[in-house]
Amino acid sequence: MKNNVETQLRRLLRKTSGLDIMVLRLSVIFIFALFGTYKWFAFEANALHHLLPGTWLGALYPALGVQGLSYALGVVENITLLALIAGFFRPAVGAAGALMVAGTGIVTLSLLPQLGRIDSFIIKDVLLIGAGLVLLRHDLRRTLINRRAKQLSAVHKPRSSDALSAMG
Repeated sequence: MKNNVETQLRRLLRKTSGLDIMVLRLSVIFIFALFGTYKWFAFEANALHHLLPGTWLGALYPALGVQGLSYALGVVENITLLALIAGFFRPAVGAAGALMVAGTGIVTLSLLPQLGRIDSFIIKDVLLIGAGLVLLRHDLRRTLINRRAKQLSAVHKPRSSDALSAMG
């Protein structure tokens, strides 16, 4: 019985290999799509304006204004979103996006002492730091594997001059 359960678990793990990272990436993409999109609307700019003036980010209000600061945060979140999406195909870009995920979480958590309270948007950032670090590790590993594969294929690829000299 024990061997049968272990066999079934191994089979399940083989079939779902990589699914965990894909689901994690899609979840983070969803969060950044949602919250990044919010930054472009007045309701989010006003909500941020009630939270941020007493924090170090509040120092940006004189230069950017209420909506401008929200737009700036939206730009950062949308760049992060695009880098995460690109990470499906370009792991080095995904690694940059994952680093930005962890970075945005750290920035948000840095506001905690100045806010004096924990809001739900801060709780999500604790999770985002962890998710960003997991995705960063995964994408850096994929980047190194891809580079190694390119190096090996370049070493074993015959040069056109070698092929011509062999012919004749």
